[in-house]
Amino acid sequence: MIAQAAAALSEGNALRAAGRLPEAADAYRRAIALAPQQGAGYYNLGIALRQARDLRGAALAFREAARRDPADFDAVQNAVDTVAIAVRAGDPPLFARDAPAADVDGEGVSIVVCSVDDARLAATRANFGAALGGMANEIVAIRDARSLAEGYNRGLAAARYPIAVLAHDDVELLSPRPFHALARALRDHDLVGLAGSRRVTGPAVAWSGHPHLHGWIAYPAAEGWDATVFSLEAGILGGVQALDGMLIAGRRDAMRAIGFDAHTFDGFHFYDLDFCHRAHLAGLRLAVTTEVSAVHASEGRFDDEWRRYAERFRAKFPALDRPAGAHHSYAVRLGSREQVLRHYEELRGLAAAA
Repeated sequence: MIAQAAAALSEGNALRAAGRLPEAADAYRRAIALAPQQGAGYYNLGIALRQARDLRGAALAFREAARRDPADFDAVQNAVDTVAIAVRAGDPPLFARDAPAADVDGEGVSIVVCSVDDARLAATRANFGAALGGMANEIVAIRDARSLAEGYNRGLAAARYPIAVLAHDDVELLSPRPFHALARALRDHDLVGLAGSRRVTGPAVAWSGHPHLHGWIAYPAAEGWDATVFSLEAGILGGVQALDGMLIAGRRDAMRAIGFDAHTFDGFHFYDLDFCHRAHLAGLRLAVTTEVSAVHASEGRFDDEWRRYAERFRAKFPALDRPAGAHHSYAVRLGSREQVLRHYEELRGLAAAA
């Protein structure tokens, strides 16, 4: 079967090179039928279908290639790129969008933001305020934090509502009703973020690499936005051990019980990894949700200051000494916030499609 599948792949490649795309796609489908456990047939089918402008079929084929081989980073990137082609062109939706999930009622949210920048804090208030959708809320602004750990401890102590959201002052929420989406994720979890890892093995949230990384975050670029994807999984993804600190939502009382280590991490690095790792060790349930789309204006700096705090983290958790894994982020350049939001909506549809 393997030899026959390889022959079908070779035939498909020859047909595709000759521009005979429908016949090439048929050859790749024969290769898939002969060796369904291998990703090569799906990957090459994706290439042929994209050349034929069947973008939905191509994205599904690349997704299947990635599912069969989690280390096939090209398959993931091609799935992301294929969806972006349709988004940039303004094509009709490739994938059906789920009906909006029912909102969670009866709970308010305390939003804690540490900021010394008046303009950033005002923008956060405006963006988050518009996104609350009538949910009872307060914004706890810490203007004189000695560190993020110290500021968040103070913010949690002052929080009045059962859900607390800790956010950087350069985060912009794009998706509709994001706080309701966070509340839904917290029905079955204690801490929720927008990106993170299912495994912690060293001094960074992304240290373990793939296939453990999940979530989606967009970043502003010189021209447009880079819509970044860490995996093709979508929804509320449990079993997480670390969350990116750009935005972490949680049960206020559970967050207070864990607390931030403001003594060891008395700056602006590692407060999030330390907090989440200890929460995981304490038995709290962590998750990443892709139901919230956001832009983060900073990608972080791995400079001498970061390395100094990395050594503190290593000293605190000496067992976390594994080599760094392969870390890939899959980004596409898009021209507007609306395109970023649609791109992520299409990826949610791709993840759920049969």
